[in-house]
Amino acid sequence: MLNPNKNLCGVAWMVAVAGIVAACSSKPPNRETAAGALDTGALRTNGTPAAAGPAVQVTRTDAKSVSRATQFELTDDNFSKFLAAADSIVALEARDPSVRAYLGKNLIDAASTDADAGLRWLQANPAVTQAINSAGLRVQDYFIESIAIADADRFIGAPSAAPPTPALGKNAEFLRAHEADVERLRALREGKPVVTVTP
Repeated sequence: MLNPNKNLCGVAWMVAVAGIVAACSSKPPNRETAAGALDTGALRTNGTPAAAGPAVQVTRTDAKSVSRATQFELTDDNFSKFLAAADSIVALEARDPSVRAYLGKNLIDAASTDADAGLRWLQANPAVTQAINSAGLRVQDYFIESIAIADADRFIGAPSAAPPTPALGKNAEFLRAHEADVERLRALREGKPVVTVTP
């Protein structure tokens, strides 16, 4: 007898891989806004999926993490840890010129044979690793959650912009309920001042 859960996972994996192949082989979309400025929050590295977290660059060789992100479900606990890690990375980058220089590198030319290039690059910096770990997350979890958040955020704005995956609908609903935090994440990623409004 067929296992429906196994089949669902297989279908989700194939959809995710098809999305990666399509993204890598298509022209990057026009990211110009009405004012003519570039929307850096929507940029992708070399046609690969976008990421929500500061310091995360997803390369074409990070397919394993992209696939895992399709199964990742956002919760209050892992999302609050993710926000704490993002805050720590931004603070670290602001005070440490060597971290700022490291995170300023562009991985667009990561070799196609360099598996998990984006994840391994993030793990290679001890200061960044410590900033993420101090928030209660492993670097791998931060990296995967960053992709999952970006996918769900794109799905909210344009449901056809992200491939349907088992966790996507739940994650989109979660982000809708945390809109202020998502805006703060965008500001952190884009290097803009974070504005907090209190009633």
